[in-house]
Amino acid sequence: MPRHSIHLGDAWQPPTKATGAWVRRFGRPTGVGAGDRLFLVCERLAGAPVWRRLELNGRELPPVEPGMQRWECDVTALLDGRNELVLLPAAAEAAAMGSGVRMPLPRAWGRMTIEIEAPD
Repeated sequence: MPRHSIHLGDAWQPPTKATGAWVRRFGRPTGVGAGDRLFLVCERLAGAPVWRRLELNGRELPPVEPGMQRWECDVTALLDGRNELVLLPAAAEAAAMGSGVRMPLPRAWGRMTIEIEAPD
């Protein structure tokens, strides 16, 4: 089945002392049909996971396992009109606190996208 990708890009809010998490807010993709499925995908370099918890709208998503180069999760039923993706870094990464200015995830963490899969 064909997939269309929407890159979650450079609009992440980096961790602050108050949150300790990277946060990305986004709307539900437009033009999604009733039979379409939506996947949250992270394509990344092999290595140890850089986050210890990933949540979408307050629901914990499956973990990234060591050595995975691609992680994906069907989030069709979890997406709302407005969404919040929260990524809690591993302890070693927690020191990379930001100023609250939106920025991309660290490059070594991979590329985060929403993929829309249309039925044949």
